[in-house]
Amino acid sequence: MKLGEVVQKLRKEKGLTQKEFASLIGKSERLVTYFERGIINVSLDTLYDMARVLGVSVSELFLRCEEKFQDPNITILMNRVEELPKEDQAVILDIISTYLAHKRKDEPPKSPRTSGE
Repeated sequence: MKLGEVVQKLRKEKGLTQKEFASLIGKSERLVTYFERGIINVSLDTLYDMARVLGVSVSELFLRCEEKFQDPNITILMNRVEELPKEDQAVILDIISTYLAHKRKDEPPKSPRTSGE
């Protein structure tokens, strides 16, 4: 099961429509639809918001799917980040997001499968 499918399954278990879920995470219904179908990826911030609304951790989302981080160190680090206070998590997520945005500017586009945010 892919990450989007895991989110879809949990969303349905909570009895939420895509529109309701999108509203709760502050994103468009289209983004939720495309993510659940595997058409786009979402930012780590959005993934944290999804996990919060679904009542699970980001780690739990990844544990429920077949898409694992190839490097186990990333999983360990993400688990450690998740244990930090929310303010510290926000700082780390901002650092990662800024770094990745900078790297994307330096690299040629890889494919049309990019975030719809």
